[in-house]
Amino acid sequence: MKTRIRFFDVIFLLVFAACVAGAFAFAGRKKSAGADLVVKTPEGRFLYPLNRNAELDFEGVIGHTKVTIKDGQAWVTESACDNKNCIFMGKLSRPGDFAACLPNAVILTVEGPDEEFDAIVE
Repeated sequence: MKTRIRFFDVIFLLVFAACVAGAFAFAGRKKSAGADLVVKTPEGRFLYPLNRNAELDFEGVIGHTKVTIKDGQAWVTESACDNKNCIFMGKLSRPGDFAACLPNAVILTVEGPDEEFDAIVE
């Protein structure tokens, strides 16, 4: 049995390939220019640019929390809490990303001009 490739099969494949390429381009985006890391602790609110590498230490309710900023990303590297969920929350780079060490009362958020929303409810 001989199979023929029809015109609409080619069009479908081209549209599908364009959608896949667009999805990879969208998922691979880095942080937007001008994004900042905001760290809220019992001592106050601190603002750091994501475009400068830094090693930061913060005093929380139960001890120290260490935050690393490198290559436009920020993450918790050490914390005094028992469960270490804040460390496993991963790297923050886009506006709207956040991590929190609730036992130590340290909250990290990325703020910037291009905040994205998962959904808007009216």
